[in-house]
Amino acid sequence: MNIIGQRLRAARVLRGFNQAQLAAKIALTREAISMVEHGKSRLRVDRLATAARMLDVSTDYLEGLTEDPTPAAQLTRALAVVTGGAPLDDGLGPAATRADGDYVGVYTLAASTGGGAVAYDKRVTGRIKFRRAWLARHGLVAHHCRVVKVVGESMEPTLFDGCSILVNHASRRRRLGHIYVVRTVEALVVQRAGRDPSGVWQLVSDNPDKLTWPNRPWPRDARIVGEVRWTARAFV
Repeated sequence: MNIIGQRLRAARVLRGFNQAQLAAKIALTREAISMVEHGKSRLRVDRLATAARMLDVSTDYLEGLTEDPTPAAQLTRALAVVTGGAPLDDGLGPAATRADGDYVGVYTLAASTGGGAVAYDKRVTGRIKFRRAWLARHGLVAHHCRVVKVVGESMEPTLFDGCSILVNHASRRRRLGHIYVVRTVEALVVQRAGRDPSGVWQLVSDNPDKLTWPNRPWPRDARIVGEVRWTARAFV
């Protein structure tokens, strides 16, 4: 049983859900939940986020980033280093390694999940420590990553307006079903890579309201800035 399976089961039992009840809440089968809890399968990122909400824990707790199951508790403590928008001057650079962990820079860059223009301020306003073992397990290197805030509702319920994301700038190869920060002529957006029935690549919204947030063809001039690998529901 891996850490996600262990913690999913512990949180489920604490909330009084059986496997079938939790499965129904995140659109899976009881057998699928059992596979995850026994370390034989993994939850897709949107279903992990939904499970965390249903169980009143944070995704970072389920993934082993913190021992505190309270949503956003670790991030609240970590952001005590934020200096109100001024660049940090500790000589570490955007990402740094110290004896007790690897630190990823927090940026005021606003990557929009909508379609409008975005603020683009590259100053480092804080740092969050990620466990080195967690980064390694997910194939991440701290100095290739940035934490940024997103705005807009097109990726709800996967990414909420105002949440923050860990973006891996070393991962720019488009893969079906993965979520990316993408630069287009109009804006910097966060969308899922998908295909239409004819196989044409699309920027896909996770929001079920397709009248407001329709999928759209992947622009020919679009450039992938990085892949979204982690999200926090509450941040700045």
